[in-house]
Amino acid sequence: MTHKVFVRDISRIVFVEGLRAGGALGACVVVLAIVGLTPSLSWLPEVPLVGGAIVLPVATYGLTGYRAGKRSGRVLAGTIAASLAGAISGAVGGVAYVLFGKPALNILVGVLLGAVGGTIVGTAGGWLSRRTSAVSRQDLASIGRATD
Repeated sequence: MTHKVFVRDISRIVFVEGLRAGGALGACVVVLAIVGLTPSLSWLPEVPLVGGAIVLPVATYGLTGYRAGKRSGRVLAGTIAASLAGAISGAVGGVAYVLFGKPALNILVGVLLGAVGGTIVGTAGGWLSRRTSAVSRQDLASIGRATD
């Protein structure tokens, strides 16, 4: 008699979630860079752009960590996926700065800041996914005991 064991491919989950979020956030970073760095658009207020440039990555990294943590059952998967997303979006942001005449060091700084930010926020998202999973399991267990 053989038993089928369901094994989650954690590296695939991390890679897919990280690339998906990094690509989507990279596209948003390009739009924010064009709007924020183009001299002809300098009449736009800066506060909403800066707010979007802060809130958007934090929300994306947190959601990426949550999704990867939930799908894999591991907090580390959320950490690594969000770090990958941060590195990708940071690299895109750094390249955007270089294309607008800023120093090339911005690429390295973008990758490092994105990866570190993704690691921190993605860990929180992965941890939150495990907490909600534990609560759900407890609720289901208590419902099962109540019906016995």
